[in-house]
Amino acid sequence: MAMPRFARRQDWRVLATAVVPAMVMFALRLAPFSRWIFKSVSFHLVLVSAIAACAVVVAVAAASAAAKTREASLVLLAIGCQCVGILMLGHGLTTPGAAGRPPNTWVGRLAVLAMALFAVCLVAAASSRRPAPLRWIGAHALGVLLVTGGVLVLFTTVIVTDPTVLGGTRHFGWEPHARLVLTIVCSTALVATGMRHLRRWQLSTDPVQASLFGANVLTGLAMIAIQTGTVWHLGWWDYHGYLLAGFAGAAWAVSVGYRRTNTVHEVLQLAFEDDAFVQITHGYPEALRALVMAVEVKDSYTHGHSARVAEMSVKLGARVGLPHHELRVLAQGAYLHDIGKIGIADAILNKPGPLTPQERMIIETHPDAGCRIAGEVSALGKALAVIRHHHERWDGTGYPQRLAAEKIPLAARVAAVADVWDALTSERSYRESWSPERALAHIKAASGTHFDPRCVAAFEQLATEWGVRASGLGDAQVAAAAATAACPP
Repeated sequence: MAMPRFARRQDWRVLATAVVPAMVMFALRLAPFSRWIFKSVSFHLVLVSAIAACAVVVAVAAASAAAKTREASLVLLAIGCQCVGILMLGHGLTTPGAAGRPPNTWVGRLAVLAMALFAVCLVAAASSRRPAPLRWIGAHALGVLLVTGGVLVLFTTVIVTDPTVLGGTRHFGWEPHARLVLTIVCSTALVATGMRHLRRWQLSTDPVQASLFGANVLTGLAMIAIQTGTVWHLGWWDYHGYLLAGFAGAAWAVSVGYRRTNTVHEVLQLAFEDDAFVQITHGYPEALRALVMAVEVKDSYTHGHSARVAEMSVKLGARVGLPHHELRVLAQGAYLHDIGKIGIADAILNKPGPLTPQERMIIETHPDAGCRIAGEVSALGKALAVIRHHHERWDGTGYPQRLAAEKIPLAARVAAVADVWDALTSERSYRESWSPERALAHIKAASGTHFDPRCVAAFEQLATEWGVRASGLGDAQVAAAAATAACPP
């Protein structure tokens, strides 16, 4: 499991929601006062009911979203939260002494079963693979949710009515070992799944991703805590706190998102999205999109160019090793890289033939003009380097500042490759689109002159994965010059 990079204060704050409880848990296991006994059946029932209520809130939200989108991952999230909500309530109601309930083994089993089933569902939901059974679950979302909910309610009702049934009077000989293995496997899986949500949060800053990270990791800690604690001892109560914090955080994130969008499925639609570009751009304000559209409406040939360049830049940026927070900056800068063209005459932008020296001078002002426009928005400050320098060249012959090699910001070097690729493979007013093979050949030929060789090598790897290989070249320098001439300034 690859560890995310942490560069922002927000990253560390979200990570602390898991690290601090883990430190508390281990401290409680070592502290002498962890053996203090606090026995309160009523308080236990209230605490467990609060956990169940929060889990049900998330389950209802996920079920509603799943019924609309038919997404298997959302169905699994709903089932996992159903398990926690219903079985944890059963855990509270089977507590010996609650409404006259006798001593039984189901009180502990229900809690472990709730967390283990939640782990199974969340691990399956987070998987990027969608085998036929999962696709079937998505297609029959409402029916599946009704059946699983009914089975859980029926099973829990039977156990709560008589906690001594189905072996509820004693532990089986294999049970302690099975619980230990289950704890190790499920807690490890939950932490790994939580880290995937953390990486998604770093891209999207979506509170739902942060809450799912917390719910996964804190549930994993709760499984460890219940395994290592002694009933009614202070070191046993903490697992309830981890579960409550995890599911209360998820319920809060869903409610906040719902108040913002008034649509549950929009709140959860990114919950299991692995595409970095989708995560990054989901929260872009309409004003930002309108600004880009205002540029592209001037030239029908470039419609969608900005979004395609931004998406390609993110893929290439990830390949060259840019951390998540820099991918966000890269996406913004690449998305806005041409906004300076909004003030350039249509006759120049759409000219079917070569530009005159004077026209080229005019169009080469668009990076600085774009910086002035984007600079009015403080949140875009870090993206200005991409906007200004995406036309710089590795050999120092670009514009507007004639920067060379490593002096060009890496994000701008990445965007330059993505920009030329999309320009070459798209139809323009002055030429037809090139084949991917021909475009890749020219980008390779311009390595070390127009482009950073490192970025070109990474782009070639991506192209190979798409099944694109460069066509044969004659003289590399001639090809590089042709590529430069074929691309818009």
